[in-house]
Amino acid sequence: MTIRLPRSGVRARTTLIAVVVLTLALALANVMVVVLLSWSLDKATTQDARSAGRQVANELAKQGTRDLTPSDVASSGDSASMIQVLDANGVPLASDPAIVGYPALTSARPVSGQDVVETTTIRVNGSRQDYRLVARGVNGPGGPYTVISARSLAPVTEASTRLTLLLCLAAVPMLAISALAGYRAVGSALKPVEQMRRTVAEISTRDLSLRVGLPPGNDEVHRLATTLNSMLDRLASTQEAQRRFVADASHELRSPLNTITTALEVSEHHPETMSTGELLGVVSQETARLRELVDDLLLLARTDDATDNPVRTEVDLDDLAHAEAERARAGVKLRVEIRTEPAKVRGNAAQLRRAIRNLVDNAREHTHGRIRVCTYTMDGMAVVEVSDDGPGVPPADQERIFERFVRRDDSRQRRVGGSTGLGLAIVAGIAARHGGRARYANVADEEYPGAHFRIELPLEVAA
Repeated sequence: MTIRLPRSGVRARTTLIAVVVLTLALALANVMVVVLLSWSLDKATTQDARSAGRQVANELAKQGTRDLTPSDVASSGDSASMIQVLDANGVPLASDPAIVGYPALTSARPVSGQDVVETTTIRVNGSRQDYRLVARGVNGPGGPYTVISARSLAPVTEASTRLTLLLCLAAVPMLAISALAGYRAVGSALKPVEQMRRTVAEISTRDLSLRVGLPPGNDEVHRLATTLNSMLDRLASTQEAQRRFVADASHELRSPLNTITTALEVSEHHPETMSTGELLGVVSQETARLRELVDDLLLLARTDDATDNPVRTEVDLDDLAHAEAERARAGVKLRVEIRTEPAKVRGNAAQLRRAIRNLVDNAREHTHGRIRVCTYTMDGMAVVEVSDDGPGVPPADQERIFERFVRRDDSRQRRVGGSTGLGLAIVAGIAARHGGRARYANVADEEYPGAHFRIELPLEVAA
């Protein structure tokens, strides 16, 4: 069985990441400081050994070993600094008291005037230590000679160790303070987010009127709060639209069902009042109305569904408009004027045909005898305009006429799209899904003084 530990919060994870990053930065800085110190001390040790050896070498170059005394190669009494003088055969001629009797400290035999620097381990006074050796060749009376100057590296190692320990001890409280400060800072930064979370948790699906508070400033948290409020506004608007839609749709569906039920009951209990043919006519008519209403509701649901992506191709709006105008002309005795200019868009041909058909049917139902169907381009948009010479739409209803189940006194909207009251709503939904819009145009036209409806869609951009 696998045991999963609970995942820590954003605050703890952010603090941990900050502490880890700071630890790595401090470790890198400490290493650099220690390395630089060690390099500096190592360089100084080498220089000290070289200086001490040159002093002895200068004396040998002048006088040889004739006047060389033990004090010339003696150190301060410890083993930190030692000098040894060798003859041409590498035999020690003089040595520091700490290494008297020792063989040559190095096998290097540099020529006169040259130095050889190396590091070696020497056992002195019962302990082994690392030394920096500088061997210098000298020509003098009785020579040649080799002067070996040795300096212990123990002070360098000790200084580096102490500095490392000191830096580590100093880093502990620094990291603790940084962790505490980071934890509090992240908590303060996330406080508005936590408040937003609590507010959103209090919002129920029945009441979307509550909004999150906007924190001061214009940072990411402020923009998050603004986005949440915008989302809540959209959800509230959608919820209200759905409520109205369900209420209106239930009423519209109930009406034909009630008619059918009433007709059946009358036919059953009072067969003498309604013949079988009359009953079939009522049932057939109401069933057709019910079927059209369901079809329109399903089409509206598809236009509302953002996940529904029908196949889109290049569509000639002028061809669709011309075909629908010809259909209207052939159906009834009606004067149909067709003015089509090329207008290409990218979209679903079936949906766009349905939108144009709804506008043509709307005009045909309310005209006194003439309608006009036009297509043209304007400001980067393809436009389909359908006009009639009917009563038109009052200014108060010109915006809301595209809403679902809107009812007006003259019942213009009621008869659009097969008496479902959804015709213009379907037009608006299809236009919106294609990146355009449907609108009522106030046009002063003596020949067509009635309604002027437009569908405006983005033109197809040539590749």
